[in-house]
Amino acid sequence: MSGRHHLADELRGEAQRLGRTLIPLIDTFRTRQEDDGTVALPTDDEIRLLRSVQAEGARWFTEHGRAAQAAALAADIDDWLTAGLDTPPHFARSRDALAAPADGDWAAFLAPVTTTNSTPPVGKRLEFFLVRRKEPDALAELAVRYPHPKNNCQATVLLAGTEGIARGNSIVFFPENVAAHDKVADQAYAIFFFSKFRKIHEAFALPAARAVLTEDSLPRASTGMDPHHCYQARSIWGYLHDYFHHQGLWPFDQHIKLKMNWFVGLLEEIKVDAKTALACHEDAIPYADEQIDMILLERMFRYPLDARAVRNFDAGTGVFLFSWLRRLGAITDENGRLRLHRDRVFDGLRELVDAVEVMEAKVGTPAEYRTAAKAFVRAYLPEGAAGDRYAFTDDQRALTRARESLAALPPLGFEPAEL
Repeated sequence: MSGRHHLADELRGEAQRLGRTLIPLIDTFRTRQEDDGTVALPTDDEIRLLRSVQAEGARWFTEHGRAAQAAALAADIDDWLTAGLDTPPHFARSRDALAAPADGDWAAFLAPVTTTNSTPPVGKRLEFFLVRRKEPDALAELAVRYPHPKNNCQATVLLAGTEGIARGNSIVFFPENVAAHDKVADQAYAIFFFSKFRKIHEAFALPAARAVLTEDSLPRASTGMDPHHCYQARSIWGYLHDYFHHQGLWPFDQHIKLKMNWFVGLLEEIKVDAKTALACHEDAIPYADEQIDMILLERMFRYPLDARAVRNFDAGTGVFLFSWLRRLGAITDENGRLRLHRDRVFDGLRELVDAVEVMEAKVGTPAEYRTAAKAFVRAYLPEGAAGDRYAFTDDQRALTRARESLAALPPLGFEPAEL
């Protein structure tokens, strides 16, 4: 048996054991937490339960060669118990002790984490995951043509996880997702659970688009794929997306604080996905059509399904892209439905990239950038009610046509994927 196969067998066994030991403890504790991570009126039962998580988690990390994570977890929980569980948790030690795994290696993490787009309730609840990094087969050749200056993103297969990770649609984990009093100055890792993507994409993105678009203009290349090829395509999209984050006049890694602004970040996200789709359209990139359709379906049709879309960042990117393409004639009305003109989409994406980059060249300071970005976005996403980031126009509400029916579906569950 090769070393790779031996590790795969070991990890499968660990995933099963975790499902009987540590994970049930965490799943029980997270039900006691509020959205901000606190435990209101904590009792001795919650304290004992968290102590059990601490002991079992630290033991597991230590036994598997992650002594630094074990020490960080123990210290973070000690400090939280000292401060009181009715105070917001601060797990900066655990956040900073995680090291990005090499390709083929594994990583695990335990802390209060915001699992964006997961099954409700979503908040800074205690979570755990075990993953194995698995970069796409084409990455080495692709990186020659698109050399990433840092590449701190990790495409991974989810092997085990608590409720917020193993159920629902969350596929990302960033250091800024971890509950902590300080802010992240640099992203040391960005872990993506891409093995979850295929089920999410086909359960939500395609039906949402089918409810809106004419049948013959529906993007189809990314549906019906086998798990291996879907994982490969989604992982390449992830690499290209992050590669483009690091290009241009205001690269993400050098302006993290600025890019965290809602309006700036929205333009940044949609710009890099537009560049990814254009690269797939214009260059010889594996799974090009599949990636293009993934981008269009996810951005414009899945993300706006969120029940609180007017406060959801990803939803905002999709609604913005929809209205941009509408104004340019890439999406037109037809017998009560909408027609997506694929040939015009690429012209629209090119115009979008050009417009954002012209804006970026004109601004000289972060304050000017924020002002210009807000004006740019507001032309497509009008101001909303108090607390909302924007309001849907009558035209944009077409994107929510399938929201009620799809919201009635039970949350997706994810068994350990093949390695």
